[in-house]
Order: sequence, then structure tokens, then C-alpha cells
Amino acid sequence: MSNVTPLDNLVCAFVETALNKLHQLDSSAKQKRKALDGTIIGVALKEIDKPLYFVISQQQIDILGQYEGQADCFIRLNFLALIDLQDNHQLTNLIKSGQLEVNGDIKVVQQFALLLTEMDIDWEDHLSNKVGDLVAHKLVYHIKQLNKQFCKQHNKAQKQLTEIITEELKLAPGPLEVAHFCDQVSDIEKQIQALEQKFLEVKL
Repeated sequence: MSNVTPLDNLVCAFVETALNKLHQLDSSAKQKRKALDGTIIGVALKEIDKPLYFVISQQQIDILGQYEGQADCFIRLNFLALIDLQDNHQLTNLIKSGQLEVNGDIKVVQQFALLLTEMDIDWEDHLSNKVGDLVAHKLVYHIKQLNKQFCKQHNKAQKQLTEIITEELKLAPGPLEVAHFCDQVSDIEKQIQALEQKFLEVKL
């Protein structure tokens, strides 16, 4: 029996339509879909825990609220981590911090993140056909400024959260503690190597 509600179907249809519309404007989307052709990726936000399944083909992306088979890769992440998926260098940090859980190949996650977040769209050109060059230029400029402010505030909030976790709540070690621990590990490794060398000398 299906657990998918009419609302789930509506969400899937909305996300699917919006994503494929964006890909029609993205000159690089077809090549990125080709790299994931035939791949099924499940995604669930931890705050909602309602998975969506992305069925990727060269032509388009289909989105399902339920999939009976085994997905090639399943991703579970926090809502705020969605922004950091734009930077593949952040994936390891997201996994270590527990904000991102991956069941499958991390390379597939990287390719999927690129497919969703890095779109080569000339918004000004597309908008100019609808509203004219001047209005299109102003709209794109203001959207870029808003995006910069949003990213700035996000980075600030993330930094404050890190400080609270490491400095006030003491739930994670601070940078100096990590550096000290690494030094201790390095010293132990050197001591072990020295003991191994002495053991070899005695054995000979």
C-alpha cells in the first residue's frame, strides 16, 4: 500500500517541473545529466524526513515520492546544508559534522550536487526577452545583491553556531585543541617508530 499522499504528489510535480524548466535554460545540464544517466538518488531533509527520489535520464529528471526498489544512492541532510552542497569541498566537512549522511558513492553525491546547484543560465538574456534590457539588468543586479547578503548572513550564522558548539557548550573541540591533539598523535607515532627501530636492531 502506498504511503504517498496527494500533497506528496503535488510537491513532487512542482519540484520536477521547476527543476526541468531550469535545466531547459541551462546549457550545461544535458552533459551533467548524461554523467548520471539511469541513476536513482533518494534525498531526505532531516527536519521533514520525507524522501524524494530523483530518477535521472539524459532527457530529464523525474521525481517520485516513493520508490519500491533500491536507490543507487541515498542522501539525508539538514536544511541549512543544502546551501553548502554548492561547494564540493564542503561535502567531507558536512559528513564529519553529521549534517550530511550518505549511503552510496560520494562521487555520485558530488555530481548530483553540481546538477542541482551549478547552472549555467544567462538570466539577464532570458529576462530581456520578456521585460526589456534595462529592467532585466536591474532585476539581475538586485537579485545578485540579495544573494550576496544571504550568503554573508549564512556564513555569519554558521560561524556563530560553531563558536557556540566549541566554546560555550563544549560539544566539539576548538581549533587549538585539535592542533594539540594532532601534535600528541604525531609524538606517539614518532615514539612507536623509535621503538620499532630499536626492536629491529636488537633482533639483528
